[in-house]
Amino acid sequence: LEFEQKLQELLDQGATSLIFDVRFNMGGYVEVMCNMLDKLLPEGTIISMSYKDGRTRSYTSDAECLEMPMAVLTNAYSVSAAEFFAAALQEYGAATVVGESTGGKGYAQTLITMEDGSSINLSIARYYTPKGVSLAGVGVTPDIEVIMPEEDLYNFYSLTPEQDVQLQQAIAVVAPPAEAPADPAEPSAPAEGTTTPAEG
Repeated sequence: LEFEQKLQELLDQGATSLIFDVRFNMGGYVEVMCNMLDKLLPEGTIISMSYKDGRTRSYTSDAECLEMPMAVLTNAYSVSAAEFFAAALQEYGAATVVGESTGGKGYAQTLITMEDGSSINLSIARYYTPKGVSLAGVGVTPDIEVIMPEEDLYNFYSLTPEQDVQLQQAIAVVAPPAEAPADPAEPSAPAEGTTTPAEG
């Protein structure tokens, strides 16, 4: 609900393109991710799950979608729901993924508490992208790879937008194409009501 409200606020303010930043995003609930993507994607599969006991489950989007230039920023610390968010937008051709390959965490996990108080994080299902691709150990490969300098990576949260090379590339991707300047060498058309002098 919060995503939908913020998205509508941006559209009401005249937004003509969107950039989603899932760098250093460790994921979240798959249902929340699917609700977000439902607003952005056309009708079809968002993500599917295959459980160890043979059960399968799919989440889908309806036909209503947002059509405008979009980009997603990713890095190696984009994992789980964050990277499947990027993968879905990429596979539908709805957004350009910019940055670095994601972490490749392609499993659903559950926390089991033992009698002695310790816990086990157990993988119970494998996630698949809309095209049926597992990201486990592979991750999402960006459409445009932009490697952030190591020094900038360490100071990530102190970077200004102008210093963020990945963000600047994403802005360039979604920006409307600049109008080509007129060629000064081309002769201008004569004004209406005038004639061009004959040669000779």
